[in-house]
Amino acid sequence: MNAAVCAANARARHQNIPHAGPSACRLLWMNITRVIVIAVVLTRHGSGHLLSLLARSWPRVNILRKHAIMGPDRLRLLFEDLGGTFIKFGQMLALQPDILSLEYCNGLLDLLDRISPFPYCELERVFKEETGCKPSEAFDSFDPEPVATASVGQVHVAWLGGRKFAVKVQRPSVQSDFAGDIRLMTGSLWVIRRLHLRPFYWLIEPIGEFLAWTREELDFRREASYMRQAWRNAQSNPHERVPELLEKFVTRRTLVMEFLPGSTLLSYLRAREDGPSSLISSLEERGFDSHTMAAHIIDNFLGDVFQYGLFHADLHPANLMILPENIVGYIDFGITGCISSYSRQNLIALTLAYTSGDLKGMCDAFFRVSAMDSSTSAARFQQGLARDSRNWYEKDGRSVRLRKNFTLVMLDMLRLSRESGVWPERDVIKYIRSAIAIDGLITRFAPRFDLGQHLRDTCDRYLKWHMRRSMFTMNNLIGWTAANVHLFRDGGLRGLETLRRLAVAQYLPEHRSHDRATDLARSRVTYLAGFLASACFTAWLAPEPVQLGANVFTAALASACAAFCWLISSVRNLQSGERPNA
Repeated sequence: MNAAVCAANARARHQNIPHAGPSACRLLWMNITRVIVIAVVLTRHGSGHLLSLLARSWPRVNILRKHAIMGPDRLRLLFEDLGGTFIKFGQMLALQPDILSLEYCNGLLDLLDRISPFPYCELERVFKEETGCKPSEAFDSFDPEPVATASVGQVHVAWLGGRKFAVKVQRPSVQSDFAGDIRLMTGSLWVIRRLHLRPFYWLIEPIGEFLAWTREELDFRREASYMRQAWRNAQSNPHERVPELLEKFVTRRTLVMEFLPGSTLLSYLRAREDGPSSLISSLEERGFDSHTMAAHIIDNFLGDVFQYGLFHADLHPANLMILPENIVGYIDFGITGCISSYSRQNLIALTLAYTSGDLKGMCDAFFRVSAMDSSTSAARFQQGLARDSRNWYEKDGRSVRLRKNFTLVMLDMLRLSRESGVWPERDVIKYIRSAIAIDGLITRFAPRFDLGQHLRDTCDRYLKWHMRRSMFTMNNLIGWTAANVHLFRDGGLRGLETLRRLAVAQYLPEHRSHDRATDLARSRVTYLAGFLASACFTAWLAPEPVQLGANVFTAALASACAAFCWLISSVRNLQSGERPNA
């Protein structure tokens, strides 16, 4: 069957089928059933964990030792059996070594791409309901074995017209599982707060933000809209690649995109844990460098945030591809952030203030991207920031140096915001969470990478970019022209006229000088004026931070100063009629 016919059939089917929500009675029954399932799973794994502890205490009991499951594997199986949003929550915990030990984080990594797959017959049914035809009819060839399985869907490889594609199909029960889990997690947060269950307070923040993200992942058309924009943005970045969509198969539960040829960062992490392997050797032969990859991940993230305001907000290692020449490939845009221009500038200021130890700047920038009401205590936030920052920095001569990683600092700030009633915007939370995920990721595969210094340099570069961009908006140009018309006419034009006369005087018969030294001085003035303008423009466009040192800015500034002094001296000599040295 032709692929276009499949897509036409799917559109007709969706137009004719009404989508009615479940009744109140059915909704109540679904919630009760889900609670029972969760209780059974928790009981089973809890008793299994107790048996494992007994097996350690009584090594002679061979039966217990045979069936014992270690803590990290037990936790992974628990999340996997609970399914739905619990798998996503386990994925988030896998990247937080500050919350769980590294052993448990490693045990949860399989939740990123090795969830138990659902049967091919179910996949075939979902695909046909969405597109109007079976996968075998839509593609030249289709591999029934998935290459990756996650909480929302699984990915298969297909070929069409000589091109290789990744076919993502949603799990059949994910809509009902996620909806029920969202209601139950919301109720759990209410119980924790209402009963003041302090041992579980650490769950409030990650669960709250997680619930806000989850609703966005259940419609692949939303993900496709983000991917289109991200693909356009990535065209100008040589270190970033986003797969192109096959539009005819984009539906609510199916998504088809080009297959990126490379290995996931998660595969690399697993290979490092297992020791030398063919994957690591292959990556090294292709020039893979962990520090270069880390720099590209940060630069791409900050570039997407500060330049376009659209960024990938689910940066776990299964969603990042290692492509040739250390190019970063991005897949699974189910969670994406959108930042306004106003928020971008304040996030740049916040990150710069954090890296330089400017607490006042951190507070000011954080307040500008947060909601505050009558219950907000800005003073309490400032006092808490001053208290916590004593553990963040250490003196390094006249400057301060970070001694606590980005993850822990941002978690401290989020805790302070909750305690003081300062609530950051939702997409600002996404930015912070994504930055935390990047920090945890880089800590794992490039532990010696100086994240703080790289953040400072990159943010400084984008701050200058924003300043240049804002200076040359149409409104600003019109305003400058209207306000400074007299200065342009009387000052700038007269200065240009003076330089022009000096430059052409030696070529006009009535003003031609027979003094060769004077002619050379006039030429020197013209050349110095041009050189001065070029040096100033170079210093302004320098990509390095605006600071003195061995960089382009310092060299351009020194050249401009020398040219300016020489220009003033030469003009004075000409005006006084002194005979300049040739």
